[in-house]
Amino acid sequence: MDGGWPAVPDGPSLKPGEVDPRVPLIRERLAITGDVLVPVDSVRARNERAPSLPSTGGDVRPEQAADAPTDSLYRYDNGLEAGVVRFQRRHGLTPDGVIGDATRAAMNVPVERRVAQLVANLERWRWMPDSLGARYVLVNIAGFSLDVVEEGETVLSMRVVTGRPYRQTPVFSDEISYLVFRPFWHVPHTLAVEDKLPLIKQDPSYLERQRIKVFRSWDSDAAPVDPATIDWSTITPKNFPFRLRQDAGPLNALGRVKFMFPNPYSVYLHDTPTRGLFQQAERSFSSGCIRVERPVELATYLLEDQAGWTGERVREEMYGDGGERAVVLKRRVPVHLQYWTAWVEDGAVHFRNDIYGRDAQLLRALEIDYTPS
Repeated sequence: MDGGWPAVPDGPSLKPGEVDPRVPLIRERLAITGDVLVPVDSVRARNERAPSLPSTGGDVRPEQAADAPTDSLYRYDNGLEAGVVRFQRRHGLTPDGVIGDATRAAMNVPVERRVAQLVANLERWRWMPDSLGARYVLVNIAGFSLDVVEEGETVLSMRVVTGRPYRQTPVFSDEISYLVFRPFWHVPHTLAVEDKLPLIKQDPSYLERQRIKVFRSWDSDAAPVDPATIDWSTITPKNFPFRLRQDAGPLNALGRVKFMFPNPYSVYLHDTPTRGLFQQAERSFSSGCIRVERPVELATYLLEDQAGWTGERVREEMYGDGGERAVVLKRRVPVHLQYWTAWVEDGAVHFRNDIYGRDAQLLRALEIDYTPS
């Protein structure tokens, strides 16, 4: 198939060692994109000469095909598994070697759509400044990743959690100017009325269990209010006057440290107590801010040129007693929050899902025909 690749038919998940009539097609599909390290012509020639898989009146089990001359062609072998894992890594999928629905869907994205993704991301690069800085932090929102780059070399990488599709992380550049250890979480008004108020009405003890205090207003000198004295049944999103503040500690939504670059969006980087989310392949779970996988390492790096700030001291500050402590950076570090659904890394092209639908919007503006699948 010139200029593209064959579609992989639907079917049950396929695991290494199994025999399946789709295996030759999958091997060809992955050879076309260089994930299987065998020339495409060789794969196609082998497929064309192969006899059909013996029929057993149903699915062929590995033991039934083990002695057949066609076994090696239709068996999901180690070489194909390595290609599948390589493909999964390039597409931000769980690299488990299992060809399930998500992997098959990524394989079946047509080449025209992948080319359109490349065009959209090249346009995004055109908007970027010639220099991002000698030392900077780069967050890829769609790729759920953070890289610290120094003199063109990546010196620290980690996974991140970014905003949900209905609370998207914005694209912009700024400078990290200070860190806050053991932060309070001042719940934004939108989250307070949309997320917290229903939980409070359902269970008045929610506030106490989550160590959230209620203040009469957003004024800096507002007095705290005993939540038990509030008739929550009369409180609605329209008449909600309160400020909610979660105490520092293991339940705090910001974790033990936040990385600040004051901006109109009130977006920043921070730790998180929900560590399990970093194990998900697609990580759009936040309300707009960026949760970082390795906060100790990031804080240590940002403070490395300030006397006494070792990794051990960073941990002591994060897990120590007391209230908030802000530490101003002697040297601000540029931070770029960008949205990349395609890029090149170590000579391989990587693709990610367009979680916010921004590729389609950009390509329409460029008057390029694009139909997302």
